[in-house]
Amino acid sequence: MTEKEGCNMAVTLQQIAEACGVSRGTVDRALRGREGVRPEVAEGIKKKAREMGYIPRHGNVLTDIRPLRIGVVLHTGASDFVQSLAELIRSFPSQTILPISPTVHIMDGTNVLHQLALIDELVENEQIDGLMLMPLASNQVRDKINELTETHGLPIVTLNTDIADCGRLAYVGPDNIACGRTAAALMGLTISGTGRVLPILGQQSGHFADTQRLSGFLSEMSESFPNVTVMSPEYCFLDQDLAERITARALRDVDNLSGIYLSSVGRSGVYQAIRRASKQGQVHVVVHDLTADNLQMIREGVVDFAIGQDAETQAWLPLRLLYQYLTKRKSPTQRQYTTEIGIKFRCNLTD
Repeated sequence: MTEKEGCNMAVTLQQIAEACGVSRGTVDRALRGREGVRPEVAEGIKKKAREMGYIPRHGNVLTDIRPLRIGVVLHTGASDFVQSLAELIRSFPSQTILPISPTVHIMDGTNVLHQLALIDELVENEQIDGLMLMPLASNQVRDKINELTETHGLPIVTLNTDIADCGRLAYVGPDNIACGRTAAALMGLTISGTGRVLPILGQQSGHFADTQRLSGFLSEMSESFPNVTVMSPEYCFLDQDLAERITARALRDVDNLSGIYLSSVGRSGVYQAIRRASKQGQVHVVVHDLTADNLQMIREGVVDFAIGQDAETQAWLPLRLLYQYLTKRKSPTQRQYTTEIGIKFRCNLTD
């Protein structure tokens, strides 16, 4: 069983009934707050449902218990993926009976001091019970995680990006090096193992995903496609207009440009430049994240492949892990939960 299957498999009323030694109808009445179930039995059923992570189809129950306050800090708010991740996290209370109340803070960029200030605000003012953090690549952030876990006993789960050598409970997110390798394999096959490829990155430092994806991309290209020339990366610094100018210059000036690899943000500017130059299908594009804009660009022939990283698991599994730890002192069974790599292209899109 994979990590995702073990943590996200839907729990049924029948499974709760078997665990409690009662009928399915009794479980249904207890969770809906209907008459006909002794109070102590109903409370036991509700407790077991929480422990098993049951997600009801009807309205939430268990409102008599104070929700656990979980703080969330995400960076790179210009990314559509980060915005979708935030919406999934905010939607969690409506999807589960677990008493959890997330407070989500999103940074526009990647300023370390900004991230530290948001963490402190959640800890000191919001008095959170646990923290979900998309950490920046910084020793200061590592030190803050260790301080909060060791001195304050605050449980922390990192998501999307990770600092492995710190006191966090677990990491939930992609293997970004493997994602970069996947992108290189797709690109190399698409361009028949020859030509020049330009990587365009969102940021030059601070963002683990950018650097790790590029590392994986370069390694796979070198090992499997030695006749492909990977040009020096260009950085758009979250600036869509700059990304468009970088792309326009490359399309105009680079001989034998076969592909563009996009590791994160700046995509809309790249797409605009390709369409203006009428290079759809001539210069091949591989990009990360199954966002609406990327999928639309596949439909329009601008993007060849989009690589996904399972946003739902990244959003919801950390909340479940923190709940288990805070209510039962049950540590995660693993230090790292790697999300699945999904691939979309023109033949497997659904309307």
